[in-house]
Amino acid sequence: MTTIATKIALSVLGAVGISFLSLTPAKAFITVETIVTEANEDILKMKNPRTLGPEFQPGQVIEYGVPDVANNFVNGTGYDIESLVFDLKTLSYSNPDSTPVFDHEPVQWGDVNGDYKIGYSNDPDLKNIFTDVTIKDNIITFSGGVIPNGSLFYNPFVTNPNVAPGGGIIPPIPAEQEDKDGPVRVASYYTAVPESTNILGVLLFGALGVAFKLKRSLYS
Repeated sequence: MTTIATKIALSVLGAVGISFLSLTPAKAFITVETIVTEANEDILKMKNPRTLGPEFQPGQVIEYGVPDVANNFVNGTGYDIESLVFDLKTLSYSNPDSTPVFDHEPVQWGDVNGDYKIGYSNDPDLKNIFTDVTIKDNIITFSGGVIPNGSLFYNPFVTNPNVAPGGGIIPPIPAEQEDKDGPVRVASYYTAVPESTNILGVLLFGALGVAFKLKRSLYS
């Protein structure tokens, strides 16, 4: 009886062990999350916001590294921003100098702040600007809201684990190095709300062109 009971116990423990092993991922993902909210007043008290100027046009793709140093932004593009699109370019990350060492770790969008949602702030003092956040593969899109021209917004990136340079896992960036970006590359662009004056200008220009062609046809 003891032998049979022991065999049963070992079988159960073995099954449990196999279950735990099946739940353990082969690799640990580096999860990235970004939010887009109204201004962060606490940061605003410490430093001036950065400006997105008119050189950033709708649809123009900008690439940079995250996690980043948190800051507010002024929408100085001259447009009302109606959506923001972020495309993860680093889908696998390796760093032999990190602690622990990263060896082709997959990178993906995910819930870093622990609110069971991706792309939304869980800070009651930070109001989300966009109501719709959609993810397809490595692209996350914020829509269903507007960042008016001249207004402030807050758009930080965080990762789990924290791979910000100097954050405890990745070595700090040397002081003489100009690029202080994090190791995860992201490409982004925005779409803009069409301005009524621009639309009227296009319609007027088109109407004048039609009238000019009509006039030429009448006198030819």
